[in-house]
Amino acid sequence: MITMDYTITREELIERAARLRQRMTTAGLDALLLTTGDNLKYVSGYPSPVRSGPRPFLFILPLSGEPVFIVHAGREGEARRFSWATDIRTYYPLSHAPVKQTVEALCQLGLGHARIGVEIGAEQCLDIPLTDFWAIQAALRGAVFVDSAPVLWPARLHKTDQEIARIRQACLITSQAYDQVYSSMHAGMSEQEAAQLMKNAMLAQGAEDTWMLMTSGAGNYDLISRGPGPRRLEQGDFVYIDGGCSVAGYWSDFDRVGVVGSPTPAQASAQRVAEGITQSGVDLVRPGASTGEIARHCAQIIGRFPYQITSDIGYLAARIGHGIGITALEPPNIAEYEDTILEAGMVITIEPGVATEFGVFHVEQDVLVTQSGHEVLSTAHTGIRQIGA
Repeated sequence: MITMDYTITREELIERAARLRQRMTTAGLDALLLTTGDNLKYVSGYPSPVRSGPRPFLFILPLSGEPVFIVHAGREGEARRFSWATDIRTYYPLSHAPVKQTVEALCQLGLGHARIGVEIGAEQCLDIPLTDFWAIQAALRGAVFVDSAPVLWPARLHKTDQEIARIRQACLITSQAYDQVYSSMHAGMSEQEAAQLMKNAMLAQGAEDTWMLMTSGAGNYDLISRGPGPRRLEQGDFVYIDGGCSVAGYWSDFDRVGVVGSPTPAQASAQRVAEGITQSGVDLVRPGASTGEIARHCAQIIGRFPYQITSDIGYLAARIGHGIGITALEPPNIAEYEDTILEAGMVITIEPGVATEFGVFHVEQDVLVTQSGHEVLSTAHTGIRQIGA
């Protein structure tokens, strides 16, 4: 059996930086200054934690020339192993950004009077203390700091073949894990025990990390955003799991459901309706389609759901889908108020759904926008699975 290597290579990171620099030129930026988090991970290659308050990272990508990566001394070895940067500088005291080293690096790169993009825009944040950022600004009064989102998000939304391969593999692992966990689950098992089975199944197949939401049992079906708890599964419980895993830092995100015993006629019927609603949204995914167009279509159809609902999941989430990449939740929003135009290489979810008194009917699919239409990556079957009583 041939096993693919999903590792992010130095060559891929250099190509990624080149594409970003093209966008920086168009936006009139001379550099990007990135702090701990997903953007730094995307540009540097370092598998950065989402937040590292005591030991912040800073990555400077100039329009030309070598980048500078500033890390705590304790992370230097990892930075040299994982990042494509060769100019790696260190600091030692904790709990503050390395203001002096950052200012020195920017000046040495000729950026003392530059336009520098920083993470102050949509779904971004500075992961250094604001007082430290103010200190950097004060030391570089000739520089202008502007929002980097118009450069970073378009780059992250358009996945390369390598990125798509990682997401496809994460979806395959998640699909196979759903098959395993629902066939192994049984009455008397706790949600936490079932969730551990799911997690173990994904890790055993090569996932780096996992995430999961879960709810079960009458009275709990509106609580779809909670983690698994100690509640034990009982005969007749509808069991909802929403989860995914990462492969080389790229995520999957979709749910599947089951019933302890056999589904009732109402549950089976409602699931078929939910499958049809989701499929009608998936059918609209193509280059040139608008995210708002898809959301409005699904909202109109779900308004005709034939059973009394207790929660409109799309309304509570303020969208019926989102992007996927190095985070499981990222732009674009598949929402009535947003009209992002889909392009080949984007990966999104389509997930209109409702909760009722007898179950959660929310069939999420991970979908790649292709040159000619779309490809569903979440291949696990969408029907109600029977859980051992």
